[in-house]
Amino acid sequence: MSDFVYISCPGVEGYDFSPSHPLRPERVLLSQQLAQMLEVLHDEDMVRVSPASPDLVAEVHSPRYVQVVRDLSEGKHVPGYYAFGFASGDNPPFRGMFEASLAVVGASVAAAQAVMDGVRVAVNLAGGLHHARYEEAAGFCIFNDPAVAIHVLKQKYRRVVYLDIDVHHGDGVQWLYYRDPQVLTISIHESGHFLFPGTGHPDEIGEAEGRGTSANIAFGRYTDDEVWWWAFQQVVPPLWRWFQPEVVVLQMGADPHYTDPLAHAALTTQGWLRAVQWVVEQGVPIVATGGGGYSLTAVPRMWTMALATLKGVSVPHEIPPQFPLHDEVKTLHDPQPPEVPERMRDAAKAFTEQSVQALRRHLQPYVRWDETT
Repeated sequence: MSDFVYISCPGVEGYDFSPSHPLRPERVLLSQQLAQMLEVLHDEDMVRVSPASPDLVAEVHSPRYVQVVRDLSEGKHVPGYYAFGFASGDNPPFRGMFEASLAVVGASVAAAQAVMDGVRVAVNLAGGLHHARYEEAAGFCIFNDPAVAIHVLKQKYRRVVYLDIDVHHGDGVQWLYYRDPQVLTISIHESGHFLFPGTGHPDEIGEAEGRGTSANIAFGRYTDDEVWWWAFQQVVPPLWRWFQPEVVVLQMGADPHYTDPLAHAALTTQGWLRAVQWVVEQGVPIVATGGGGYSLTAVPRMWTMALATLKGVSVPHEIPPQFPLHDEVKTLHDPQPPEVPERMRDAAKAFTEQSVQALRRHLQPYVRWDETT
């Protein structure tokens, strides 16, 4: 059994809302191309898989919602379809979206199954569609592939961590497992006070038996590498030691990068990568997905670096001249961090520190921070 597999999603080209939509298939295709050019990915790493079955998806989403997606995908009129999240410009229904969404879920399910079969790391860069809810599309996400992967992993593992480093709150996964004590969801994201989806606040800590198993690190606008990593270290390692996960689902949204057009974070490629490296160092099996990221000059670099880190191989720093975006970016690392005015950096730091303090306070009845740090 291989130590690392890359799940190639043959349907990713079809997951295409429109030519002007931010979620472009090119993000995944360019990342895969760059990783192959730099010999991070080889043919023997790549596995093509079948789409997920609608019945499996209907074990996480409602059967009614799965049927609505199928009908809209076929161009049928669905009365009240707007109530299922397809009325906004974020999620316009398109022909073939049912098949494309099943393909993305199938790749994440295959990654979960590979890990269950003994693979150390399995990756689906086309996945990470973390906003989809039980009966609603949201934030470019139709079916929630990380949530379905977790559903599959629970057949074997008693303690699953979902760690989301996308700049947007991993709300769909959180709500789907908000009452589940087997799943610890951790999301580090720009605060919902400033950014979609408006959730992910420190007091969202789970309900019923799952109370204490949801953690949200909500940082301020213009947060840089230093503040982001400080917040990560304050929360993730102690929660990890407390929960003792057997497997992790890592959502690797690349949109905290300072060039991303849909957020206000100020991270570099190398700053963001520290979280991926930390997860690898914990030594538990990893199901890794892509996620957000809408700067084509940033996403392929970040995901190529993440693939190399997950695989445990070195990667050349220089981007090959034949890469389509070589004229715009020359190296995987950012040569210089973005210039953030001091007052804005101080405000981001103060907001983030208050957020972390609030999170620790809300989780105090469930997590003994003094025993885990």
